[in-house]
Amino acid sequence: MSLIRTVIFSKGITCSLEKRKALKAMPRPCTICVHQKREEIDRMLIEGVSLRNIAEHSGTSPQALLRHKDHIAAALIRAKDVQEVIQADTLLDRLQALNQETRDILKAAKADDDPHLALKAIARAEKQLELEARLLGELNDQTTVNILVAPEWLAVRAAILEALGPFPDARAQVAARLMLLETR
Repeated sequence: MSLIRTVIFSKGITCSLEKRKALKAMPRPCTICVHQKREEIDRMLIEGVSLRNIAEHSGTSPQALLRHKDHIAAALIRAKDVQEVIQADTLLDRLQALNQETRDILKAAKADDDPHLALKAIARAEKQLELEARLLGELNDQTTVNILVAPEWLAVRAAILEALGPFPDARAQVAARLMLLETR
């Protein structure tokens, strides 16, 4: 036989203990997120108005505003990410439209038997293709330096091995380790 206890709230409302526990388990929504003046409050927070002034203006507490700042930051980050994707898509779309226009000019130049204009269109298409590859991350412009063939490294390696000349065992071990590092 289970006992259902009844909890009496201060206003005379009753509910079972199980329902009361379930209500406690639900997190309370941010009072600023559900506030009637949320957009105005968000704008003021972003503009850097003091929490005390915003609280007085909106009838909220500075503590609630401080907690709400985290919600704004997350929302702004999401909005910025979405905006960057939209801008990237727009830029790529514009570039692809420009590529199509360049191809049309190339076709027309070939049809009109204008090799000078055709070569210009081909040169432009090459530049556009390179830009598109960079935008899509398919082209890596970073320089790769192999220090193993650099004269400075060869001089350092020779100096180390020469300094270890009087210690043949140590020299052999260092040389073996360097060979391992160089073959990776």
